[in-house]
Amino acid sequence: MKKLAVLCAAAAMTLAGPAFAQSFSPSGATVTATGATSLTAPGFPTLNCAATFRGTVNSDGTATITSASFVGGPLGACALVRLTTPFTLVPTSTTSVNVNGLEVTAPVSCGPANVSATWANGTPSHFDIPTATISPGGCTVTAHLTVSGIVLPNQNAPLDKLIG
Repeated sequence: MKKLAVLCAAAAMTLAGPAFAQSFSPSGATVTATGATSLTAPGFPTLNCAATFRGTVNSDGTATITSASFVGGPLGACALVRLTTPFTLVPTSTTSVNVNGLEVTAPVSCGPANVSATWANGTPSHFDIPTATISPGGCTVTAHLTVSGIVLPNQNAPLDKLIG
């Protein structure tokens, strides 16, 4: 009987492992995120910009952002903001995401750094960086974006629901 209990516990742990992983869905989907961002760089005034980010959901459930563009600001200054792409969005729960490899290259160099963001599923979904410092360099960024085409499914279903 003891062996059966150990076997059942091992099976439950094996089944629970993948069930608790977070991933964007659907794989291969195009990611489009638009909305308000701000950048404060040492020696420069804060730039409040409208941003557009584009990328793809990878087979491992992460998303790779391959383009970033900015408009607005005084005299169109946001068009001068440059981020190094690609960078990666890695889900850490159904409500949080890490942005890995975020690097500002203009108007000054900051990063690369990993920053935390919040996520809310919906139609569209919402992605927010409340305030994050990108070091080295000391830039501060915020982002309030709507994201089309992807969600973070609640994969933390109770084990009895997963094995029926």
